[in-house]
Amino acid sequence: MEMFSAVSSLVSPFVGGSSGGVVDGMKLVVLGGTVETARRVSSSAWNSFVNSFYLTARFSEDDYPYDWLMHWQQPAWGRSREFETTTRTNVPGAINSGFGDEFEDLEAADDDDAPGKQKMRVVFMPTLDTTHTIYYKGHWLRVCRSRQSNGDELLSISVVARSNNILKQLVLEAKKEYERDAEHRVQIFFADSHGSWRWTDSRQKRPMSSIVLAPGVKEMLLSDTRDFLKSEKWYADRGIPFRRGYLLHGVPGSGKSSLIHAIAGELALDIYVVSLSSSWINDATLTALMGRVPADKDENNKDEKKQEDVNTLSLSGLLNALDGVAASEGRILFATTNHLERLDPALSRPGRMDVWIEFKNATKWQCEQLFNNFFPAASADNIPPGPPPSLEEEKRAAGLPVEDHELDCNCRKKEERLPDGTLTPTLTPAKRLDAATLAQLAKKFAASIPEEEFSVASLQGYLLKNKTRPQAAADEAAAWVISERELKARLQREKEEREAKERADREKRRREREEKERRDREEERERKRREEREQARLDREADDRERERKAKEEKERLEKESKDKAGEEPKKDEPEPTKLA
Repeated sequence: MEMFSAVSSLVSPFVGGSSGGVVDGMKLVVLGGTVETARRVSSSAWNSFVNSFYLTARFSEDDYPYDWLMHWQQPAWGRSREFETTTRTNVPGAINSGFGDEFEDLEAADDDDAPGKQKMRVVFMPTLDTTHTIYYKGHWLRVCRSRQSNGDELLSISVVARSNNILKQLVLEAKKEYERDAEHRVQIFFADSHGSWRWTDSRQKRPMSSIVLAPGVKEMLLSDTRDFLKSEKWYADRGIPFRRGYLLHGVPGSGKSSLIHAIAGELALDIYVVSLSSSWINDATLTALMGRVPADKDENNKDEKKQEDVNTLSLSGLLNALDGVAASEGRILFATTNHLERLDPALSRPGRMDVWIEFKNATKWQCEQLFNNFFPAASADNIPPGPPPSLEEEKRAAGLPVEDHELDCNCRKKEERLPDGTLTPTLTPAKRLDAATLAQLAKKFAASIPEEEFSVASLQGYLLKNKTRPQAAADEAAAWVISERELKARLQREKEEREAKERADREKRRREREEKERRDREEERERKRREEREQARLDREADDRERERKAKEEKERLEKESKDKAGEEPKKDEPEPTKLA
């Protein structure tokens, strides 16, 4: 009541004593504001009091612990009652797109999809700005995933504890679990326009045995990289920057990128890829990217060449990023290019690109090894998996009678699954071949392929077409070579015809341009001649007018003089006055 009296005394001078309703309204406004202020103050005080017992750690999306913890929390988030769904494969923390496994288990029961059809994976993630509770080692963790104003995600973890050891243990355990699950995969990061590394994909490690190079090349390269990773102290004792560069150059499709993938898997390293031909790349961005590559990582610089007409990256900026004062250490740099002649000689200095390896087209030895890789002897790899046996086939194998209606039903089911009523022959499993036979086929295949004429990628494409038929792959290799040569010849003819047509078009445009320029010059000369004639005419007219003016003036002068003379003659005829003596 005292407060209402005070309010009345404050507002009465403004509203007058007769406005009781207005005073009551003002009382309610002041009372409501006071209550709301008290509520907010008490709520803020209570939250501050509660939060004083919590330890909170925040992890940004562009840092590695964020991925570790996102991956570690997948089982707990699988039980979340509020979640988002997405089909993106580059979900942070999803090493092998590990979200949504339960959904795939349900989807696996549906076998009506066409064979080989790629299924789109559904990924489940907890919603933003929602607090989730996780029990970890006797502590309840409050986990919240939010988004910052710049678009990056932020992960907050709070726990009631006196020491932050529980959070340290959590991060360490998440890191170990992440690395354990990623042990058989290679993580691939790409550079973005903001100068940061973004995780884009993870791939199965590629065995070194699948890489077919000239004898001793991959062994030398693998030995050199392993020796480098073990020599950090040796480099430090001698004051040598701890970094190593490899330049892989040669024809397209010769296995440069595949070799990098295999080496990264063999050394348990991640791959960081930056394309120097990107329009957004510049000196500062490249230096920042090179500095943010973690130690003991495999970096792949694609198409290392100067692109001054596309981006602002300069040669000096590239050289400083490779071996300047701010260049990172503890990394292995692989640069790939198909055009060695475009590289500046400054890149060949030791310390920038230490090892140069040329990749050529496949030799006969590589052809033989590639064939052996595709068709290992006495292995189930060269036998295609056939369809599961039907009910009548199982009955026949067991010696049981088969009813006619079962055969009709089974035939109808097979026909229903074939589109447009077309029947396709079943894939007959290939006969398993022994090592001696496969060795002979490999030699026959290698003998049919010319030396250093086809790339490894083209040979691999041919073998993929015959992945279950080693005999056919060897027998049809010579015909494939002829067809490829004809195709190359046809493409070469088309290219030459296209170039000849382009040259003819350029020559035609040149002649048209020259003819147009000649006509323009003739027109310009004619215009100048017309202008000169016109100017000469104008000058003559001006001279004529000037002569006429002068003649007229002379005539007028003469007439005036004649008039003056005519006026003076009478005075001369008058007699002189008589003089008196």
